[in-house]
Amino acid sequence: MWGHNSRSRQGDVVVAFNNQDDADEAVLQLRLAGFRDTQIGFTGRLPNGRGVDLLERDHSFAGAVLGSIIGAALGVALTPALAWLLAPATGAHDTFGLGVTSAVCGAMFGGFVGGWIGMGMHRRGVEAPVPGAADGPFILAVSAGDARNQAWEIMHRHGHDLPSNPAAQPGAL
Repeated sequence: MWGHNSRSRQGDVVVAFNNQDDADEAVLQLRLAGFRDTQIGFTGRLPNGRGVDLLERDHSFAGAVLGSIIGAALGVALTPALAWLLAPATGAHDTFGLGVTSAVCGAMFGGFVGGWIGMGMHRRGVEAPVPGAADGPFILAVSAGDARNQAWEIMHRHGHDLPSNPAAQPGAL
């Protein structure tokens, strides 16, 4: 059996933002600087106080696309059997139309099932803490490793607010 590390990484640099525009700009600049999505965690606080992952790390789109392709291929493959089963006694009249209909129905059903399966398969990334009442409503965490100072500079340029976690600053450790 193959083993894998399924634990989420902790962020080296954790920053709180007061508005989503600044946080989104920081995420964009981090991506342009070469940080991968698996190195970035981004959470926000909902009005009810719960946190939500704003990068939505799941495979729903990929699952829907793959399921649509498989469903369409299965629909086309089943067309001769459906034509034989559903044909009147005089024979099939429109096998092409039946094939198109089978492919479209198979793609829609397969896309739905694939997307549903993909929603349950989350990618592992950096786990950002849920924002507290004293923090800003948006928290950005980066697992930067050796590029910690670069990540800190990018987030500092975009107006961070860090009242509750001074240990995340580069010289604090």
